[in-house]
Amino acid sequence: MMQYIYDIFLHLSLLLLLPYFFLKMLFKGKYRSGMAERFGFIENKKLEGLSGRDVAWFHAVSVGEARAVMPLLKLFRANHPDIKIVFSTVTRTGNNVANKEGAPFIDALIYFPLDLLWVVKREVRRIHPSVFIVVEKEFWPNFFRTLKKNSVPIIVVNGTVSERSFLRYRRFSFIFGELFKGITFLARTGEDAERAIAIGVDRQKAIVTGNLKFDMREPIMDKEKIQSLLALFGIRPGELIIVAGSTHQGEEKILLDTFKRLKSEFATLQLVIAPRHPERFGEVEAIISASGIPYIKRSAGPKKEIPHDVVLLDTIGELVFAYSLSTVAFVGGTLVDAGGHNLLEPAFFGKPVIYGPYLKSYLYMAELLEKRGGGFRVKDSAALFDAFKKILSDHNLREKTGKNAKTVLEENRGATEKSLSIIEGIIKRHNRRI
Repeated sequence: MMQYIYDIFLHLSLLLLLPYFFLKMLFKGKYRSGMAERFGFIENKKLEGLSGRDVAWFHAVSVGEARAVMPLLKLFRANHPDIKIVFSTVTRTGNNVANKEGAPFIDALIYFPLDLLWVVKREVRRIHPSVFIVVEKEFWPNFFRTLKKNSVPIIVVNGTVSERSFLRYRRFSFIFGELFKGITFLARTGEDAERAIAIGVDRQKAIVTGNLKFDMREPIMDKEKIQSLLALFGIRPGELIIVAGSTHQGEEKILLDTFKRLKSEFATLQLVIAPRHPERFGEVEAIISASGIPYIKRSAGPKKEIPHDVVLLDTIGELVFAYSLSTVAFVGGTLVDAGGHNLLEPAFFGKPVIYGPYLKSYLYMAELLEKRGGGFRVKDSAALFDAFKKILSDHNLREKTGKNAKTVLEENRGATEKSLSIIEGIIKRHNRRI
C-alpha cells in the first residue's frame, strides 16, 4: 500500500512541477537532455546488444561519482568481457564524463529513469539486469523494489550516508524501512557502515571496503591540451598559479578578494577559477569583471597578447589538467555549505590542497590529508589568505605538502579490488553467468 501512496505522490508532484520544468527546458539545455530516457523511452539501437546476455547496470549520479567508479568499471570489464555493461547518470555533465572516460567499457550509456512505477518497470524489463551497482548514495524506492521483485541483487559501492541523509531516512522510515533490507552496502568508512545498518541494511551486508576515489589514477595527459593551457596562462618558469576548482556561488568573490591581497606580494601570481556548474559561467564572468581584475576566458582560446591575472576555465573536463599546472589548489564547495568535492584530484599531481570547513562526505578525506600534512582546512577568508601566503612563500613547504598529499592516495588504495571481489561473489551466488 505504501508503495502506491508514494507513487501517487510522485505523479502529483510531477504534475505540479511540470510548468516549472517546462520553462527550465526552454532556457536550459541540461533539463532537455535525455528527457525521453528519463521516462523509460530508450532507443532500441542503444539496447539491441543486451538481449540474451548477462547485464551489469552501473549507476552514478554525476561527474564525481562517474569518475570515482571508472577504475572499478575498467577492472570489471577486463575480468568479464562477456558481460554487457549499462551505465546511467542523472546529470548531463555526468553523462558526458561517462561517455568520454568510459566509452571503451560501456555498452549502453543512458539517463537514469524517473522513479515512477510504470517507468522503472518498463526499464528494468527492457534492460533485464543481472546486477545493479550504484555509486555512493542513490536510493529510489520504486526502482529498488522493482529490482528486488525481479531478484536482481543491489550493491552500493563507495557507500556513504551523510548526517542529513541519515536523519531523513530515519524520519521517513515508513517509506525507506524495508528498502535497505537485502542490499549489499560497501562502505567508505566504519561510520558509513554503522549508519547504513541503523537505517535498515543487514549487518552482515554492510562491509567497509574503503573509498574508490583513492583508486582514481592520474589521467593521461594530453600534450596538446597542456601546451594550450600553458599558452593561455602565459606561464614562465618560477611563476605561481592558484587553481580554484569546482567553485560555488559565494566563493568566487572571496577568492578574488583574497587574490587581490596576495597579488601585492606575489607580482606574477595568477588565479584560475573553474566553476562547478557550467550554467554559472556567465554569472562568474560578471563577478570577475566587476572585480576589476584583468581576465580571459579559456573558451576564447590562447590569448597571450591580452594582459590578464585571472583565467575563467569555462570548459568541461579540463580542471584536472589545470590542477596539474597549479602551484597550490583550492577545492570549492567548501567555503559555502555546498557539500564539498573531491579533495584528492590535486593530490594526483603532488599539489598542496586548501579547502574550507564545509566538507560533509569529504570529512574523512580531509582528516587523512591533515594527519599526513597534505592539506589545509581554513575557516574563513582571513584564514584562506594566510594559508595561500604561507604556501606561496615557501618552496620547501609546497614540495613537502604536495608530496604528503600524494602519499595519502598511495596509502589508501585498494577499494576497487575489494569491491570487485564482493560483486563477483554476489553474482555467482545468484546463479548469473560469470
